[in-house]
Amino acid sequence: MIQSGRMICILLATVLYCVQAVYADNNASTQRGLLWEISKPGMVPGYLFGTIHSEDPEVLQLSGAVQQALDDASRVVLEVLMDRDTMIYTSTAMLMTDGRLLSAILGEDLFVSALAAMQARGIPEVVVERMKPWAVAITLAMPPAVTGQVLDLTLYQFAVENSKPVYGLETIREQLDVFEGMSLDDQVALVRDAVEQFPGIDALHADLLAAYKHRDLAALEALSETSMKTGDQRLARDFQQRLILDRNRRMAERMQEHLQAGGAFIAVGALHLPGDEGLVELLERRGYSVRAVY
Repeated sequence: MIQSGRMICILLATVLYCVQAVYADNNASTQRGLLWEISKPGMVPGYLFGTIHSEDPEVLQLSGAVQQALDDASRVVLEVLMDRDTMIYTSTAMLMTDGRLLSAILGEDLFVSALAAMQARGIPEVVVERMKPWAVAITLAMPPAVTGQVLDLTLYQFAVENSKPVYGLETIREQLDVFEGMSLDDQVALVRDAVEQFPGIDALHADLLAAYKHRDLAALEALSETSMKTGDQRLARDFQQRLILDRNRRMAERMQEHLQAGGAFIAVGALHLPGDEGLVELLERRGYSVRAVY
């Protein structure tokens, strides 16, 4: 149960990044860098690190600057804790428990297409039939996992193994509410978009990974903007607000206690950093000096 829950939790974290990539719509930014020093007079500087939820060995091998900031951190703050409670909650939240079947919700044509794509990801029909529509959509928004050892999990494990206090900026319930709060019609539309974009999702992820490795936030934004133009535009606008803008503001607010405590290492998806409503700009508006370190 816990191993399954862990994999679903990692799936969700990865998907949040990939769905952001599909539905983000910020203005292009010239910002470059993944590690940012956050400081104010009289405060021990903290660091904001942009992550990508990837198993790639180059991503998991932290640069010297990032590793040093992590080693020196008084606390580690992630988007969400990957603890036991999170895993258990996530492992059940993606499934329908009221007897409904996905085939009845999607209709025959869309279900057949979605099932073929899900089976290509190694998910059997008996499981697909019990999954909520949004859970199918986000599963299709990512490449298949191989090891499950993604960057966010690596950071969490480092904090635990080194007895550093570790916190989450959001709860898993808050993250899932982005999807759970959607109407059934919108969930079906999300599945339709995911099926249509499925043939190109691996290429998109490869492009995102390449931009990330170059620490190129502007390129990440450009890929996001291009991708979101291919889907349901009303749904895209809704996701932009709920998945990115609202969460940026919430995370910026909740960072305050950790930054003010001094020496915090805060890690969030890199697509939360750039743009007029990104975390770098939001922190600057709060009077912090924000400087790219790496």
